[in-house]
Parts: sequence; C-alpha cells; structure tokens
Amino acid sequence: MNKGLLCVIACIMYMPVWGQGIAIEDAGTISGSLQSDIQQYGQDSLIGAPDVPEKILSNTFFNLTFSKGKFSAGIRFESYQGPLLGIDPRYATSGNGTGIGMPYRFAKYADDNFDVTAGNFYEQFGSGMILRTYEERNLGFDNSLDGVRMKYRPTSGIEVTGLVGRQRAFFGLSDGIIRGADFNMDINQLGEALLPEGTFLTLGASAVSRFQADQQDVLKIPQNVMAWSTRANLRASDFSFDAEYAYKINDPGATNANSFNPGNALYLATAYGASGIGINLAAKRIDNMDLRSDRAATGFAQQVNYLPALTKQHTWRLITLYPYATQPTGEFALQGDVSITIPKNSFLGAEETMIAVNGSLIHGLDTTRTGPYTYDARWMWGSELYYRDVNVEIQRKFGKDFKATLTYINLDYNQDVIERRATPGEKIYGILNANFVCLELWFKTSKNQSLRTELQYMAVKHEEGAKKALQNGDWVMALAEYTVAPHWFFTVFDEYNYGNYDPELRVHYPNASIAYSKDALRLQAGYGRVRGGILCVGGICRPVPASNGMTLNITYTF
Repeated sequence: MNKGLLCVIACIMYMPVWGQGIAIEDAGTISGSLQSDIQQYGQDSLIGAPDVPEKILSNTFFNLTFSKGKFSAGIRFESYQGPLLGIDPRYATSGNGTGIGMPYRFAKYADDNFDVTAGNFYEQFGSGMILRTYEERNLGFDNSLDGVRMKYRPTSGIEVTGLVGRQRAFFGLSDGIIRGADFNMDINQLGEALLPEGTFLTLGASAVSRFQADQQDVLKIPQNVMAWSTRANLRASDFSFDAEYAYKINDPGATNANSFNPGNALYLATAYGASGIGINLAAKRIDNMDLRSDRAATGFAQQVNYLPALTKQHTWRLITLYPYATQPTGEFALQGDVSITIPKNSFLGAEETMIAVNGSLIHGLDTTRTGPYTYDARWMWGSELYYRDVNVEIQRKFGKDFKATLTYINLDYNQDVIERRATPGEKIYGILNANFVCLELWFKTSKNQSLRTELQYMAVKHEEGAKKALQNGDWVMALAEYTVAPHWFFTVFDEYNYGNYDPELRVHYPNASIAYSKDALRLQAGYGRVRGGILCVGGICRPVPASNGMTLNITYTF
C-alpha cells in the first residue's frame, strides 16, 4: 500500500477539522460500500464436504471513495479469514500472510479532454480479447492493474488510452509488466454527414505487451509478448454487425504446455431486431489465446484477457451443474438466438407471450502435432465435441397476478475437457447428456406480496464405459420464495439426487434462507446443504466444494 497516497486521502477526508469549520458538503463527497460473506461449515462426509478446521470462514470488502470536482481517490480493504471454500487459498497466504490488506487504491483527475489514474484501475479494450481487468467477488477474481493510465480525447468521437503497470496477484503483484494502448473512433461524432442517416459506425484498434524476464535455460522463451486487435461495430436501421480479430505472438507458458504457436481469435456477430422479433447469430474461433501477466500462472490467476463463452448463461439451479467455460487453447463456437413476442389480443388471448429459442455448438480445433512444442491448426473445427446446447423458454402472463415460465434445455457436456479432468485425447468421464425441464410460477397473493415457485427436473446420461462423477445422475428440485415487499424475502428449496449411480449418494440437499432489505442495507441468513459443482460468471468458472452449514451475507452502501 502506498503510504503517501493514503496520507493524501486522509488529509482530504479530514478537511473539515483543519479547514476552519468547512462543511463536508463543500469539501467533497465520501461514498463507500461494505460486503461480508460468512459461512459456517459442518461435517458431512456423505456429500463429500471437506473438513474445515476453522469451522467459520469469511470474505469481507470495504470500499471508500472521495470525490470533489475533477478529482477522486479511493481505497479498498479486504479480509479473507480464511477464504470461503472454492476461493483461491493464496488470498490468505500471499503478501504479509494474514489475509488482510488494502490491495486497491487510486487517485484520479479527469476533465473533458484528459484524465489520468495513478494506482489501481480496471480497463477493457474492445470486447476484452487482449485486455480486460475487472472484479468478480463470487469467483474470487480480481485482476486489476497497479500503475498509471491516461486517456486523451482530442475531439468528440476519438479517445486514446495508454497504460503501464503490474497486475494484482492476490495480495502481491505479478512478475510481468503490462503495457497497452487503445484507439477508439466513433464516426458519427466526427461528423453527421460522414455516414448515411440512421447508420452508426465505431472503429477501434488495440495493442498490449507483457515483459517478463526469462529465468530458465531449457527453452528460448520470448521476454516481450505482443498482442494486438482490431474491431468494428456497425448499426443500420434494424441490423447490427460486430467483428473483432486478435493476434498474439508465441507465448509458451503453463496453460498451453509451452506451445510456441502464435495465438489468434476471431469474433463475428450480427443481430436483427424489429417489432416482436429479435435474431442474433454469432461465431467465434480461438486458438492459443490465453494471455497472463505471469507465464507460470494457472487457473484464472493473473489473466490479462477475457474470452467470453458463446453460450447462453443458464441460471436455473440444476442445469448450472454443467456450465461451459471458454477453452482458450482452442475452440470453434457457433450460437443462434431467436426471440418472438406474440402481442396482446392475438390468437393466444388477451396477454402477450414471449418465446425464446437458443442454440450453441462448440468443437475443438482440428490440430496435428508438428513438434514437441508446435502444432498445425486447421481453420474449421475438429471432430471432438466440447459442448452443445438447445433450449426453449416460453413466458406467459395470465392477468396481473399470475405469470408462468416453461423452460426446456438439452445439452451435451464434455466433462473431461471443460472441467480439465483428463489429459488431451484421454477419456475418463466423457460426454454426458442432460435433459432439463423447469416450470416457474409467480403469483401475486396480495398487495406487495408474492409467491414464486420452481419445479425442476434433470435427467443425465453418460457415454458407455465412462466413469460417473460424485453428483451425476438424475435430479429433481422444488423451490418456494415468498416476498413481502419491499423488505422481506423467504426462500426454501430442496435438491434431490434421486438417480445417482451410487444408491448411497441419493441424498437431499435442503436449504432455507431469509433476507431483509431496507434502503442501502441487505442482510441474508441461510442454512442447509450445498452441492458441489462449478460456479460460472460470464464464462469464467471455479469449482465450489460441497458444504453443510449456515451462511450470513451483509451488504451496505453509503
């Protein structure tokens, strides 16, 4: 933590004390937030819950920001005592080894044409294929940069960004130095006459490099790794088109088995939207595009770029056992989505009906090994299926007090690849097929009160001869959530793995919680079993071990 920057922030915060009675409203604005997630862990060997010696673990975050005019500054305190299960344990052992620290602090000046940030910051170039830094606490993910960032807007429609820094590595910093530049141009803001009326065009280009000393003698590894990308976004009438291409020089590291192949990625998407209908089509090809600030990092530690999954992000609880995570070493993905709204007073009755059909298909690349650290990758996909998903959702209102949603999902899931349970070409768990159905019903029971229920069913089949994981097999789930707006929320649910291949593991996972919300405060307490699995947010995933115990979540903003 930079002590000088802390002193500056502290002096500004306490201006009323030494400023001869200046009111805080005149001195500036202080805002912040608190989030604390606490979990108690009990023994439950039946569901595979690991033993937790501490019995109670917690993650806590406290943000404080000061702003006045063109200046702002802030700090964030974090405490992992110790990290919740599934969160990387290095949050408790890196840095000073206590799990407590202030890894995020910044000072920023911004006006209409120029801004500069010193300290920690988050940034994204284009869709993030060569640079995206952000925070996702549910995953234990924070890859902020610590350094200097400058933005310059010489005229309306043009923005240039430059940055240099080191990436956060838990409570420390990465060995690699990240340098980047981005150029973004909005043609419409440069002049209304440059494009036909109703047409909008944005162009951009980015470059990112990482320097990390080569401290091994076996391979001649590049110390400077360069990546660049170009992009375009076009909108005209009811159509839109997005394209982005990225390239990275060879970057041998822990995540690609020291491959000396260069990396590249292409993303194409088009959409059409008119009254009552929306159509989206997208394609993505990725080949060896994992970029880290430390070539030795694995998992999702010290990721520099972001490669979103080209799949629908399902939120129904049972099907989240099988979410897709982008495979940066190589994949070819296609996705299509059609949404139709049948208006009120149509052949279906007085209320509107919404129908959404979505499908995605992802294969590995067709590759041939050409050397110990090189391979040849053909343009189209190979024969190995990674993921396939077809889903339909129908939502219908029945007056003001009743709404129903019916969802069907059928997917194929390559467990060996997605969860990295086997080496390339090896089959252990193979491809499983899941058929999922959910009926969600919402009732308005009285003024400011409602009841929402979910009934879920999932059948799972495996390849012949494949090994069965702990929580595979058929499932059912029932949920009831009662809301007394605006303050109280009561939820109970039970998941039952009734079709587990091991009869002794056909167990229930009951859970109950109560939440209270008022103004900026939200409290939630719960108790029950939590099945293990994979938690994904935006295509980034982490394993979550099974657990049994109490939870307490507190959030407050001011």
